[in-house]
Amino acid sequence: MLLPQKGRLSVEVSNADLSVKDENVPLKASARRGLLLFFLLLIVCSGLAAWFTLATQSVVSSFLLMWSPGCAALLTRWILHEGWRDISLRFGGRRTWSAIALALLTPLVVALLAYGLAWSTGLAHLIPFRPSPSLGFAINLFGANAAWPLTLLLIISFFSAEMINATGEELGWRGYMLTRLIDAGVPQPIIVSGLIWSLWHWPLIFLTAPVMGWPVVFSACVFLVTITSLGCLEARLRLQTGSIWPSVVLHAAWNSFIVEIFNSLNRDGDTSHWTGESGLLVAALMVVLAWLFLRGQWKWRRYVE
Repeated sequence: MLLPQKGRLSVEVSNADLSVKDENVPLKASARRGLLLFFLLLIVCSGLAAWFTLATQSVVSSFLLMWSPGCAALLTRWILHEGWRDISLRFGGRRTWSAIALALLTPLVVALLAYGLAWSTGLAHLIPFRPSPSLGFAINLFGANAAWPLTLLLIISFFSAEMINATGEELGWRGYMLTRLIDAGVPQPIIVSGLIWSLWHWPLIFLTAPVMGWPVVFSACVFLVTITSLGCLEARLRLQTGSIWPSVVLHAAWNSFIVEIFNSLNRDGDTSHWTGESGLLVAALMVVLAWLFLRGQWKWRRYVE
């Protein structure tokens, strides 16, 4: 048995070990039942949020979309009486704080390498900072030339909003789906969880993505590689620490650095090709990072000990 259950909080594993089939039939049946209900509720919640997004283009649409997985997971736990402990909301001391520091730095390093290479080689073009709509809303709220205390408050408020949105997704993906995939005996559950997460974004990509010279399906496939790899990083942090917070921070930092800040320094049309979530350079770096993160042995914890 390689999976920590209610009486076993942690166990030494490698990525390959997580694919070993569990012979605990009741555990597998319970996990599969939970996954089925989770996916059904996810379709309903995401469909309603996507309809609202396309119909209104409201500033709260991203919040509703990102909380769809969380709502589906919380409803599943409540309906099936699964309990709340393995949501893993505790921090867990030095191990978790080290993982949070890594989660903050990783997207920044990826952005500096990918965008720096693109700008230095002419694959993309650096322009004066032009904030995204969501970031622009925050800047206008505080003022473009605010004093440093207000600027600091802007940064804290902006990242706090990203954390709130990311928490909604992580309650579903790494706070519920990942551990249930493992319990259900799904092969390569870390990769599968990242793949499901990336495919969840596809409907809106095909419905809303602008055409930048390359087929949308190609951009969607590159996006799939990037986000699946990012999901592997988040899964490793969640499993190794037993806490959901490192994956929440990584998710929020990714959206802050890649989606909001560095994309706002790119000329229109550049992002879809080489940088951004559908950029080849970002995808290549993320594949390398995912491979590095999944190497070797580590302890995976259902929740903080």
